[in-house]
Amino acid sequence: MNKLFNYLSNVPQDKLLHFFYGTLIAAPLVAFTNPLISSAGVIFIALGKELYDDLSGKGNIEAMDVVFTIAPVVIMNIAKYI
Repeated sequence: MNKLFNYLSNVPQDKLLHFFYGTLIAAPLVAFTNPLISSAGVIFIALGKELYDDLSGKGNIEAMDVVFTIAPVVIMNIAKYI
C-alpha cells in the first residue's frame, strides 16, 4: 500500500489537471448518454486538446496526457454498469 501512495504522490501536477478536467467533461456525458458516446466524446476532446497544444506551440502531444484525460470516463462507465 505504501508503494501505491508513494507512486500517487509523485504524479506530476499536469497529469492531475488532465484527470480533473477529464472528470468534469466525463461526468455529465456518463450521466446522460451511453458508454460509447461518452467515451468517444472524451477521447475526441482529449486528442483535440493535444493536437491544439502541438499546433499552437504550447506543448507537444503527450500520450500520457490523453490517458489521464480519458481515465475518468473509463472508471465512471465501469462503475455505472457494474
